[in-house]
Amino acid sequence: MAAGRLRTLLGVPVTALRWWRRTTTAPLAEQYLVLLVLPATLSLSWLLGIGDGLGFSLAADSVTADGRTLLTAFTANYIHVSGRHLFDNLLNFWLTLFALYPLVAIAGWGRRFRRLTLGYLLVVPFVVAWVTLATLGQVTDQPSVGFSGIVAAFLGLLPVVLAAAGGELTDGRFDPAWSVVPFFASLAVVFAVPSVWYFPVQPLVALGCGGTGLLAAGLLWWVEPPREIIAAAQPLSADHRLALLIGTTVFVFGVVGALVIVPPGTNVWGHLTGYVTGFLLAYLGYVIVPALRR
Repeated sequence: MAAGRLRTLLGVPVTALRWWRRTTTAPLAEQYLVLLVLPATLSLSWLLGIGDGLGFSLAADSVTADGRTLLTAFTANYIHVSGRHLFDNLLNFWLTLFALYPLVAIAGWGRRFRRLTLGYLLVVPFVVAWVTLATLGQVTDQPSVGFSGIVAAFLGLLPVVLAAAGGELTDGRFDPAWSVVPFFASLAVVFAVPSVWYFPVQPLVALGCGGTGLLAAGLLWWVEPPREIIAAAQPLSADHRLALLIGTTVFVFGVVGALVIVPPGTNVWGHLTGYVTGFLLAYLGYVIVPALRR
């Protein structure tokens, strides 16, 4: 019996990989570049010490103080100080993308995902550097490095794609605009629960985020009552149910792991910036703007 359980346990990764390949429609070239080439480049830069001296100094006057400072605001997001630092970021990156790709396929967001990925890789680093300098720059002058802010941007995309996938599975009755509700709910938790001393609890901000989420939920409920959404829901296949379950699980635990239960020294402000920027780029660009054009 023990041998049978062991075989079952060892077979889980294989089963998960088969499910993922069955539900993911992204081109193989894209999967190769995002899931293998990018992590390999990060790993190689750490192994060879290429990133030495390319961290973003929090002693700088501003992100645009000079050409080198602006350069390091970008490069700092792609270098790591230790193997553990690199491993943690890559593991979180793979887990987030493992949850995202099946949902992207269900929602039909392939092209949008590629555009957002470019935005996250090219724009988010500068936003993270700017906020980190404005916050942590007041308490330390240590260099800031790491890929975690960009990983957090993909985490911010998760609720939007979850809602978009829900829209496809309810014949368009579930509006992706609903993703703003879990987003603000997560922010309320982040600002209400103590994490590290340099990211203090802010009850008023937490209350404001929670109230905004409730207000948005009320407005969306009024526009499209849940009973009509449920009535329009299609029978879900096992693959679709699993995609929604994994996406929701990674979103919840990802927020907790990146913004709430964190070890000392974690750049929570950088994580939060990536998370908020990742959500806003997707929500404003592919939910609000199309709605205004109707």
